[in-house]
Amino acid sequence: MSTAVLFDLDGTLLDTPNAIVRVLAEVVTGSGRPLPPEAELRATVGRPLAACFSALLRLPEDHPEVGQATERFREVFRTSVVPGARSMIFPGVPALLELLRERGHRIAIVTSKIRPSAEELLLHAGLLDRFDAVVCHGMAPRGKPHPDLALLAAGHLGTEPASCVVVGDAVDDMRMARAAGMAALGVTYGVATEEQLTADGAHRVTGSVDGLSRILSGLAGPEELSVLRATPVPRDRRPGERLHVP
Repeated sequence: MSTAVLFDLDGTLLDTPNAIVRVLAEVVTGSGRPLPPEAELRATVGRPLAACFSALLRLPEDHPEVGQATERFREVFRTSVVPGARSMIFPGVPALLELLRERGHRIAIVTSKIRPSAEELLLHAGLLDRFDAVVCHGMAPRGKPHPDLALLAAGHLGTEPASCVVVGDAVDDMRMARAAGMAALGVTYGVATEEQLTADGAHRVTGSVDGLSRILSGLAGPEELSVLRATPVPRDRRPGERLHVP
């Protein structure tokens, strides 16, 4: 059975983190709440929006202001960022996706975006039809870093978790992969550093799409993935454990 590849979206396939940070700042400022440092804004990229604004506004997730901020973010992102999605594709991504499909790999998106937002972004980027499945926040009981979304994607692809590799730029992607029993490949051109990705379970880390392509080209099937997954979970960490990352 060929390896299935589960891609994160923001910061992994599309260069959206800077735009996300800009919109987060705009929404927080508009709420009248103090604006956290940019590093704190950036650290929330890749998490579900309710969790982001709960942290940034210092309010519970079920607080009305968090819900209002979430909807405002989606509105601003949809009108000011999504139309330019095609220009934000990281160079080399379309060729990588085509290569994987030519070699018989099943590929999916696993994202913390809700489905309408993810599909709209992928449609404008011209990438929606490249994937065999698009798995989004809200489609499983728990989101990242829990294994639920990754396992759901594997099910949609008809693939065992042991034959899957997760590719992402955030620590929650690595935690999700480890918790699901999948290989974890981190990319450093998104939001997290090599040290952060490695500390939270990445089996391999690369700083470019070309590097990612080389790694994936060497993962033809379960045997290669078994070797990759032999990397131990970092000491004092358990798969899926939510950790503080400075």
